[in-house]
Amino acid sequence: MSSQARSRNKPKGAGEDGFWPENEAEPPKGRILVGALLALLLIVGGAVWYVVQKDDGEVEVPPGSHLPDVYVPQTPSQESAALGQRSADIRAFTEGEVFGEAKEVSYREYAFTLVKSEVSANCVRGAWGDLLLQTLRRGECSQMARGAYLSKDKKYAGVFAAINMVDAKSAQQVLNSLDPSLQGGFVRPLPIPGVQDFGSGFTAAYSQAIGHYVIMSWVGLADGAQPQAMNELIDSSLAVQKPEDFAWGRLVQLDPQ
Repeated sequence: MSSQARSRNKPKGAGEDGFWPENEAEPPKGRILVGALLALLLIVGGAVWYVVQKDDGEVEVPPGSHLPDVYVPQTPSQESAALGQRSADIRAFTEGEVFGEAKEVSYREYAFTLVKSEVSANCVRGAWGDLLLQTLRRGECSQMARGAYLSKDKKYAGVFAAINMVDAKSAQQVLNSLDPSLQGGFVRPLPIPGVQDFGSGFTAAYSQAIGHYVIMSWVGLADGAQPQAMNELIDSSLAVQKPEDFAWGRLVQLDPQ
């Protein structure tokens, strides 16, 4: 199942500033976009949205570490249950497996190039924050893959991350620990050429658990500005999310049906 076959829900109805644009299409199940850039927690159909304002003094992070303004963890799906235990999927992923077919990715008009990638057995290397680091250790994190993407027009930047946990429960706990309202830490982005301090501007992160894997795409405008509409970040994140196909490939190997 490709990442582009699954799309995120789009908001219905626009605010006065047009930031939450009208979308006439029937929304697919999964993520639900909720509008208002305030400190907000809303549960709709099992999807949880957190919006954090960085300029109000409420969110403090270590120097060089950042939290997204919008964080969307997807509701767990039963379709990846066969991949729920690492003991059934013991082969470590490689940089080639994750990024080999995702060096050029696109969704609709958003096209990105992979500018840097890394797979490390040291999960602490790619994360910060006491809560997140403790969750990674408790869940026996064995690998973290990170990729940095820049759009071909240099307007958008993105980070992909895949985390190899011991089981689906531990993967879900990582998704919870990434919640910016907890201020418990986040993934450290790889440097992106031409982008100064990714994450310091307005960004959105979208995460899900595919069996025992945590998958996340984190995107924003390269200059850190707030986009005119969230659809820009939703669609660009679906491009940056492309490397997740390795996990669906693993699932097919375990459960061909």
